[in-house]
Amino acid sequence: MNSRTRLMAFAALLPVAAPLAAQDALPFSDGRWELSPQGVRAETVDGRETLAFESGVATRRDVKLQDGTIEMDVQVTRRRSFVYVTFRMQDDKEYEDLYLRPHKSGLPDSLQYAPVHQGQSGWQLYHGPGSTAAVAFEPGAWTRLRLVLQGQRAAVFLGSAERPVMVARLQRESKPGYVALRAFVPPDTPGSGPVARFANVTVRPNAVPFDFSSIAVEAPVVPLGVVRRWEVSGPIPPSDKPPDALPSVEALGPLRTVATHASGLLELHRHVTLPPGSRAGACVARVRVRAAKAGRVAFDLGYSDRATVFLNGEPLYHGDQGYRFDAPRREGLIGYDQARVWLPLAAGENELAVLVSDSFGGWGLMGRFADQAGLELDPR
Repeated sequence: MNSRTRLMAFAALLPVAAPLAAQDALPFSDGRWELSPQGVRAETVDGRETLAFESGVATRRDVKLQDGTIEMDVQVTRRRSFVYVTFRMQDDKEYEDLYLRPHKSGLPDSLQYAPVHQGQSGWQLYHGPGSTAAVAFEPGAWTRLRLVLQGQRAAVFLGSAERPVMVARLQRESKPGYVALRAFVPPDTPGSGPVARFANVTVRPNAVPFDFSSIAVEAPVVPLGVVRRWEVSGPIPPSDKPPDALPSVEALGPLRTVATHASGLLELHRHVTLPPGSRAGACVARVRVRAAKAGRVAFDLGYSDRATVFLNGEPLYHGDQGYRFDAPRREGLIGYDQARVWLPLAAGENELAVLVSDSFGGWGLMGRFADQAGLELDPR
């Protein structure tokens, strides 16, 4: 079964959308679109008023959309590129993203949702059902893209399909915000010219032509032995070298207890504010483990992008799972399968600490004990 057949089979299981409401057009000629100085230009193509993108952004700050519908025509190429619809923008660094990877047409992550905090996308932290989907793009063809928002969910429609290709679980708090269109071409990508064109953009606040209640919401799967709360430091300077000791108490500053998602994911960009102008972040997260008896226990660790594990102040493990396009290819997606660390616990109280740093793709941590028998966890 090819990717297009799988997509059609999946869509057949989802509920049908209701008829569209009256449209509120956002023409590119009305003077209200804010275009980046380079990478975006207005032009007429196929009789349509369009914006053509290489690497650039077009922002519509007068829109205030929380629940409702965003709709547009989009045209892409096969060049390696990323084509974005950005919504519920609180400012230029806090928003939700839906984006296309046209060069990965038909692959499981050709369509992606990701939250953005402090200007940093969390795409490595959110993948699989509710965050990524396999869709096929026809280069050079105009495709209708529709995004329906309600609360913490977003239904994504492509073409004339009446059923969504993905229903995303939105991770940021639901608040009204403005919208933007964007595209990005990585440096040294072969080829030239626009990688995306947008036309016929409409935004309809409070128009929700899709019955989200007809989709069964699965209860979150809570892994056994997962660390549900961590004590987290403030930001510390990141280093390219594996640390052999924890930072001083003074360097860490006051620690505060934060809860994870149900999956055990701790999204650090949500809780640790980076210094102004900084893209790279580092901090320490710790939890106290009380063991009924001494012995080695297995601890599964997920992290993005680099982590060093300390037990009672002694380093036990260091890993680097940062994204790398080539030599070797590495996605850097977070998961419990990234590392298993055998912790030599002493009887009584132990301090498990992880220094985790990130510079791209999402800053996160997750941990679970393979067998929590005889263990008590307390971040305080």
